[in-house]
Order: sequence, then C-alpha cells, then structure tokens
Amino acid sequence: MADRISSYWVFTRPVNDMMRLQTSLNKTQEQISSGNGILTPADDPVGSARVLQLDQEISLISQYQRNITLVEARLEQEEGILTGVTSSIQRVRELTVQAGNAAVYSDSERIAIAEEVNSRIQELFDLTNSKDGNGEYLFSGFAGDKQSFVENPGGGYLYQGDEGVRYVQISRNVTVASSDTGKDAFLDIPANVPSFYSYGNPQNSGNPPGVISQGMTVSQTELAAFFPENAVITFGNELDLVPAGPNITVRHKSDGRVIDGLANIPFSTGAPISFGGMTVSISGNPAPGDKFIVETAEKQGLLVTMEKLAFALENLGTSPEFSAVYDEAIFNTLENLDSALDNISQVRARIGARLNSTENTANQHADNKLAAQEIRSNIGDLDYAEAVSRLQMEEFILKAAQQTFASVTQMSLFDFIR
Repeated sequence: MADRISSYWVFTRPVNDMMRLQTSLNKTQEQISSGNGILTPADDPVGSARVLQLDQEISLISQYQRNITLVEARLEQEEGILTGVTSSIQRVRELTVQAGNAAVYSDSERIAIAEEVNSRIQELFDLTNSKDGNGEYLFSGFAGDKQSFVENPGGGYLYQGDEGVRYVQISRNVTVASSDTGKDAFLDIPANVPSFYSYGNPQNSGNPPGVISQGMTVSQTELAAFFPENAVITFGNELDLVPAGPNITVRHKSDGRVIDGLANIPFSTGAPISFGGMTVSISGNPAPGDKFIVETAEKQGLLVTMEKLAFALENLGTSPEFSAVYDEAIFNTLENLDSALDNISQVRARIGARLNSTENTANQHADNKLAAQEIRSNIGDLDYAEAVSRLQMEEFILKAAQQTFASVTQMSLFDFIR
C-alpha cells in the first residue's frame, strides 16, 4: 500500500531541514570569525564555566602585574633618590674631615667650607621632598599631598608627613611596602651622644621673624646632666628690663622653672645663648611673647646634624679657647654622619629586598598566566582545521538539500495536464 505524502509535508519538512542546516552553517561561520569554540554556555556548560574561571584568574594576575610595575617604579625612584642622599652625605663627611684640620685652615677658609655645607643642606632638603610619578611626596607616608619637610620660619625643619607605610598587594598572599617615611629615613637616626635640636613656635609674630640656630654642644657633661629635659626661650616685655630693652627668659619646659637665673636677660640678635651645655643664637626681630624651643634627644635628624656643623664652622674661630669645643663638634658630626649613612643603607637594603620579592613574584605570575592562557586556549579556542572542514561539509549538505527540494517540488501530476 503506497504512503500518502501531503503537499504541506513536502514543502514544510525540507524548509525546516534547510533552516536547521543554515543555522548550523551560520554558527560555524561565527566560530571561525571570532576564533571561539564556545559561543554560548549551552555549547559546552562545563567548558564554559572553566573558561570563565580561567578568564578571572588571568585578569587577576594582570592586575597583580600592573601593581608590581607601579611598586617597582616607585621603589626604583626612591632608590635613586637615596643614592643621591648618600652622595651628599659622603661629600659633607669629606668636608668635615677637611675642616678637622684646624691648624691648616683660616677662619675665612672654614667659612667657605660652611657655605658648601649649607648648599648641601639645601640639596638634601630638596631630595627629601621628592615626588613620585603621581605628584605625591614620596616620603610623607599616607599624607602624600603634604610636603615632607618644611623650613620653620622660626628656625629648624618640620616633618609634615606621618608614619604610615603604603602596602600594595602583588599576589594573593604577598604585599610589599611601596615607600619609606621621611621619619624613618632622615629623622630617627641614633646620635652618638645625647644631642638637641631647636625650632621656633609657629605662632611667633616678630617682623622680621626671629630665627633660632641649631647651635652646638659646648659641654657634653652638662648636656648629659640636663637630658632629657627641654627648654623654652621666651621674649619678655621690654619694660621688664632696666633699662628697657629686648630681653629673654629661659625656662624648663616641663615645669616652667627658670634655668640658671636666666630671667629677663638682655637680648642681642645673633649673640650666643648658653645653658645646659648647649649654645644657640637667635637672629631677626622677635616680638614680646615669641617662644623658641630647645629639645634634647638621643636621636638627631640628618639636616640638624649638618646645620650644627655649619654653625660650628661659622662661629668657632681658630683661637685656642675654642679648640676643644671645635674638635668635639667635628668628632660628633663624623659619628652622626656615619650613623646617617648606616641608616640610609638599611633603608636601601629593605628596598632591595622588596625589589627582589617583586621580581620573583612577577616571574611566578608570568608562568602562571602563560599556563592559564594555554589551558583556556585548549578549552575555549577554535580548532580552525576542524571548523573549516565542518563548514565545507555543511555548505555541501545545504546545497544538496536545496537542489533536492527544487527537484521534488516539480513532481506533480498537474505538470502533465494539458
């Protein structure tokens, strides 16, 4: 018994088959054009999930690599700056050794050495205020928008940064410090013996403002006995002195007691002010009520060490009465400069260790990224040879179906009716 085939089936079934073949052909063409073997999760649910996981891993590694690049650039910049700092310190040390030959140099020659020391102080001041590639101050810690060191109008230098250290993550379990603070690098330097530093109260109102020198130690024994006390130099009302005139009072900072009877003593700009084995001087035109602080410490900042050297060179002559104090100042300067060099060397060693860590981690990331990319390629990338062969087969089948459909649709009894 012959099967009956409706005209609807004759037309609909081949059209559906051709549409399915065309869809398959289009998908193969899209795979070839994109290079992806998995176009949608439905193509390979397990492979699609694995590709997504690998893409996330590769993206994370790329971010770590960018972090390493930024950290290395910042650390290398810091290393370059500290190299310059080391060179400046070494030059000042040479000048200190040179100035130690007291019998050879005249007062004018020592003043010339002091001028170069002052120029090196300015050079170091500029280096300590270096900025990174983003315009932030390199040695200010978290306070990168603030200048690391500023010159106090009343004398001395103030550190405006904080003690924060920025850490950058360079892998899942590794973070590295991207810089060091100015406090660690240039301030917290152990002194060979207790020393002191001085500065003016920012609220002082003199015009021109009074400026206190860093001074020098004239008696280490007296300073050791005074330590760890601090002192405050206060300018009094001119009427407190008879006859009336500028005057100062020196007190203990802790309890306000007058030191060694230094109450309302006449003041002369640039004249030495001595107490507790220390000598400082104040220049300018301080106003009544202006205050200057002298603090003793077991640590001494790099810039303070150099300012003390310049003060000794400018204020101690060649006469025998200054010989012992001058020699002590030269000795202490050499010891403190060596301590500063050691401190900078330690900071540079830490930078070198961090750079080694970033380099090793970067190499691991490169290997892991390459392995992840290879696995992803094996899962998600298209096999072009197989795809092109499949495309040719699908084109052949589609053409055969189209030609068959054209022939079958012409087989009708109506074609033979005349």
